[in-house]
Amino acid sequence: MRAVIFDFDGTIADSFNTVVAIAYHLTKNQKLADTDRVGWMRDNNMGLAQAIKSLNIPKWKWPWLLARGRALMAKQIHQVPVFDGIDDVLKALHSEQFQMFIISSNSRSNVEKFLLEKGLLPYFDKVYGGAGLFNKAKIINKLLKLESLNPNEVIYVGDEVRDIMAAKQSGIPSIAVSWGYNAHDLLAESGPTFVVDSPIQLQKEVIEWGKSF
Repeated sequence: MRAVIFDFDGTIADSFNTVVAIAYHLTKNQKLADTDRVGWMRDNNMGLAQAIKSLNIPKWKWPWLLARGRALMAKQIHQVPVFDGIDDVLKALHSEQFQMFIISSNSRSNVEKFLLEKGLLPYFDKVYGGAGLFNKAKIINKLLKLESLNPNEVIYVGDEVRDIMAAKQSGIPSIAVSWGYNAHDLLAESGPTFVVDSPIQLQKEVIEWGKSF
């Protein structure tokens, strides 16, 4: 059965500004209060690990920050918009009978609340939330096993280099979307199967890929 695994933040949900605001609230790091600095981090293609390192946040604080961040996101998730055109993509892929899943560092309850409010929840078979910042391959492998999916018939969609690397580690193809955190050039350098710059292009690539099965 053909299946698509989606990242959530930066791929479906346009949550970057909300995430930055929450990070500033928790850390009071002035780099996050400077909109030009945050823009520079994105525009210069800093990966997540580089971005975190630039904030000088000790590793022992990461789990606490992630947990608190998810809790605060729960109160603000209704303010986060869907990227323009993504709802049409999900509807189209659902009509083409693709199975669809989400793997996210966000909590499962946050993701499902968002999808329910936006009318998108029925398109997804299951949400796997609570993934760590750097262990998505482990969650992908878990999903493949629990859902009895053939890795040759699964494709992963994400907006960061770490998404593409996780897909590679799990032995599945990937589509990098350039409207999230990392830009087109850096994503292309990470070696995804496809790089797309618009939701309609994403839709076409997934449907075309699915025709081979």
